[in-house]
Amino acid sequence: MASFRRLFTLPSSLLRANISSITGIREGLGGNFRSYNAFASTEQTVLKLDEVDGLVLDGEVARIRGEFEAAKQGFLRIPETVKGMPKMNPEGIYVNKNLRLENIQVYGFDYDYTLAHYSPNLHRLIYDLAKEHMVNEFRYPETCLKFRYDQTFPIRGLHYDKKNGCLLKLDFFGSIEPDGCYFGRRKLSRKEIEQIYGTRHIGHDQARGLVGLMDFFCFSEACLLADVVQHFVDAKLEFDATYIYEDVDRAIQHVHRSGLVHRGILSDPYRYLVKNGQVLRFLTMLREKGKKIFLLTNSPYNFVDGGMCFMLEDSLGYRDSWRELFDVVIAKANKPEFYTSEHPFRYYDMENDTLAFNKVDAFLPNKIYYHGSLKSFLQITKWNGPEVIYFGDHLFSDLRGPSRAGWRTAAIIHELENEICIQNDDNYRFEQKMD
Repeated sequence: MASFRRLFTLPSSLLRANISSITGIREGLGGNFRSYNAFASTEQTVLKLDEVDGLVLDGEVARIRGEFEAAKQGFLRIPETVKGMPKMNPEGIYVNKNLRLENIQVYGFDYDYTLAHYSPNLHRLIYDLAKEHMVNEFRYPETCLKFRYDQTFPIRGLHYDKKNGCLLKLDFFGSIEPDGCYFGRRKLSRKEIEQIYGTRHIGHDQARGLVGLMDFFCFSEACLLADVVQHFVDAKLEFDATYIYEDVDRAIQHVHRSGLVHRGILSDPYRYLVKNGQVLRFLTMLREKGKKIFLLTNSPYNFVDGGMCFMLEDSLGYRDSWRELFDVVIAKANKPEFYTSEHPFRYYDMENDTLAFNKVDAFLPNKIYYHGSLKSFLQITKWNGPEVIYFGDHLFSDLRGPSRAGWRTAAIIHELENEICIQNDDNYRFEQKMD
């Protein structure tokens, strides 16, 4: 008990009373009895102090036990509390700014990954066509033909470091995610990241050497970059990471611009395109409400026409055309330059696959237009910015330009549905609550 006596402060009045009683005994008796009585009084005092210490200790223990039980019960109630929290709708619409749809009179849409949805087979097709081009045209080793696209490896929003050859996932503040830095196909440790970059934060000078891989078409590019780097590492060959990026990027661009990927998709649309009957229902509803609708895409018309006919073939009548759903159709718009350039529009002759030379000063129904610019578009349509909303999947190529022009913008983010499903899971919510 002596050790507990040092932990708790006794009342000063109690100490004074004990000291006084001891002093009085010493003064009233003499000889050996004085010594005996003093010892006995001291023993009694110790017992009294022990009793007080016991009361104080019991009170502290009771208090601690009470707090522990309260914390325990709170901990046990957490799963039920988490389950009771409202869950988000994976198919919902989310806004970061108030928007009254009654004020929106014009709806614009991108095509790829907005109106048209693709299966994961498309990434494999682009990957295979690009690696074959690198071997056949850039004389990369034929062993590269053995590369296989890994759909579990890439995600959207990566950056490739042209100086160091790393694939990076950066957070909102420009710092490298601890588990998001790969050299080839090998994930780097925090220590290795610090050895290469000095810190996890990417500075302005380092950021100049980064290339963003932001849209779905970049999945193939990210995987091919990592596989080529890994090939050189395994072969113990020196290489310049910038050259690898330039070669992979040229190969990917060739696949798109040459029409190889477009022809591949249209040759087997059931393998690459995903049908969605809700598209026609939505567009029809907009027209019935008196809204204007336009299509603005970088893809060529023949590719868009083949895809739209396939996706809507079960919904449209034999004589109906998907073009009748739109007031304006613009293909090969060359976004994002479309928003800043002053290129003129060209009328596209569908029958002859040629561009006309006459000036475009009006958009006619059921016609197709190429190129152009936002400035000319607004001059011809007279549509004011705040009454227009544009849907796209690429935050930079599709949506940054329109927002600067005063248009409302809506991002089609396919990954969000899966992310919300994960965050709605009880195990995930419980772990987040514990953190």
